[in-house]
Amino acid sequence: MQEQMDVQNQKSDDEYMEMLMATRRRRKVMVIDDDLDHRLIIAEMLVNAGYTVMTAKDGEVGLNTLIHSADKPDLIILDLMMPEKDGLAFRKEQKSLDSISHIPVVFLSGQGLVEGETCLMKPVDERVVLKTVEEVLAS
Repeated sequence: MQEQMDVQNQKSDDEYMEMLMATRRRRKVMVIDDDLDHRLIIAEMLVNAGYTVMTAKDGEVGLNTLIHSADKPDLIILDLMMPEKDGLAFRKEQKSLDSISHIPVVFLSGQGLVEGETCLMKPVDERVVLKTVEEVLAS
């Protein structure tokens, strides 16, 4: 009897995880960071968790990609300090463009927080990244 309950619980856990992964696969996250290692690490975390990921090497490339892409992300993870267009300049311009102003942003910073914005501190912890992404997408 206990063995049958354990099998049922395992099946319901597996079904829940399958449903969660399917939901995540429908969600797209854009990672914008000039540091290739950080960009790839975060992208890999998200892909392994079931998200679709797009990346950009800096704020200028990221903004151009967003403007010209028909398939917009549901969330942007954005490094604060970058050449070409830093995170704050990116966010200011993003907010001014109707087609992408609604996309939430999570800042990445090695130095400090951005007032009024969701931030992750570098170096990032996978559990914190995934929890933050889930929370922001759920709000």
